[in-house]
Amino acid sequence: MEVIWYLLRCPQGNEAKYAERYAEFASWDGLQEVVCFQYQRMMRYGGNWHLEKKMLLPGYIFLLGTEAMPLKEHHKGNWENVSLLSWDSPYPRKMCQSGNLIGMSRGIIRDGTLMVTNGPLKGREELVRRIDRHKRIAEIEIPLGADNWRVTVGLEIYKKVQAED
Repeated sequence: MEVIWYLLRCPQGNEAKYAERYAEFASWDGLQEVVCFQYQRMMRYGGNWHLEKKMLLPGYIFLLGTEAMPLKEHHKGNWENVSLLSWDSPYPRKMCQSGNLIGMSRGIIRDGTLMVTNGPLKGREELVRRIDRHKRIAEIEIPLGADNWRVTVGLEIYKKVQAED
């Protein structure tokens, strides 16, 4: 059996609801899993840092199937066809350390170069396009289908070191 991943667009903020809705198709032989990828990030409120989960691709869910599926979407009481993109395993799956969650990464900046010491970005520093040290996030570029997409993940830079002259 060939494994096929589908990317389904849905309204932002309703990904979990749509994932539940499409999970009902599990009775179909072809559908194996409905996935909402999330990432961890640190948020500061109440004077403390808190670890939170956010949607990795707001407005999208993934469907894993073993055959082409004639999926439909419920929209305003009518069933309409949904266009889906298909490809091999999506890159976010490779970065997940547990389930469908991309955990926090930690690293240092040495002489202007990022060095991730632990987490899913370790060894993948070349994906990082932008770092926001204050928000403890990084914008990375990942391959999804034929395109590269920019997404946000958690990255804490705990040290910045400059070479001494």
